[in-house]
Amino acid sequence: MTHSANNGYTKEEINAWVEQLHELESSAMAGKIMSDEEYNARIQSVIDGSCFQKYLDKILKQKEKTLKKLTELSETEQMLREKIAEFQSQKVS
Repeated sequence: MTHSANNGYTKEEINAWVEQLHELESSAMAGKIMSDEEYNARIQSVIDGSCFQKYLDKILKQKEKTLKKLTELSETEQMLREKIAEFQSQKVS
């Protein structure tokens, strides 16, 4: 919510707000707040290394999708090259 310049706040109140904002800024976070249980589970996954397996699984899935897309693009490239060659041979004839 915004206030107009003539909102009735004193200079001291505004300065107090500015100071409080600066204090909050030093510990600002984005995203949803984790419960203590979720936080502990995440810390434990780093300690025991399971987070790395989860990340590896995610990367492997992404790699599989990328390779599939590359195959599709290669097939399209080949088809286009064949069409281009076909048109060029018709020009020469």
